[in-house]
Amino acid sequence: MDTEKTLRELGIKPVKGQNFLVSEVTVEALVEAGEVEDKQVLEIGAGTGAITSKLSKKAEKVYAVENNSVLANHLKKEFGNLNLEVVEGDILEYDFDNIDRCVANIPFHLSSEIIEELGRKQVQSALIIQEDLADRIVAEPGEPDYGRFTVLVNYYFIPVKLREVPASSFKPAPDVNAAIIKLYPNRDRHGVENEDFFFKIVRALFTHKRKKTRNAFVDARHILEITKDEAKDLRDELPNSEKRVNDLEIIQLKEIARFLQDKI
Repeated sequence: MDTEKTLRELGIKPVKGQNFLVSEVTVEALVEAGEVEDKQVLEIGAGTGAITSKLSKKAEKVYAVENNSVLANHLKKEFGNLNLEVVEGDILEYDFDNIDRCVANIPFHLSSEIIEELGRKQVQSALIIQEDLADRIVAEPGEPDYGRFTVLVNYYFIPVKLREVPASSFKPAPDVNAAIIKLYPNRDRHGVENEDFFFKIVRALFTHKRKKTRNAFVDARHILEITKDEAKDLRDELPNSEKRVNDLEIIQLKEIARFLQDKI
């Protein structure tokens, strides 16, 4: 598919943040990683249909979401068939229910929100995202890239970074390289009674991720809506209180959340 030619014919000039995938090798690798055979598949930001056309040949059903009305109409005209439904609209308003897979070159500026929603719905996914975000997702405790988003994604998924995707694979080329990342649903999410509370604790502690847990807890008291005296009374009892926040594994963060559940 000649994506640049299609864009010219449709009179579309990509704006900042719109990066259309033009590498056939990358398209093939992404679709292969998606494991879409006989599955209900969501594609986000379908664009000119470079990925869509491949998915529709393998999947049981493809839901191609596209926010641009011109591109959405193009997709309906070029690829509309019994197993492809083009959905015009904002992906953040989309209902992710009844989806088996998500395979997409997702908008870089919406990557975090989309991945979090896919996690909540436990949708196995193969995505192209900016490489620095992929590196954060697969980072290990103690590494510089390890942070709040690492914990969130690894709580929901088992992530695997499959391959780098150079900026030249897109038109127009973004300022950064990308990567294909595969996200397998993490079925072992025991040990958390209240997910919202757990993520609140994670967000609070990682606001000061280079500090010891006991000190980060006190310094993040405003996020937890407790007083300084209340925080000081609890800090020495915290599990793993002497470890730096950046070194805490998810299981240790769960221990902290369980300890605090009925105390704050």
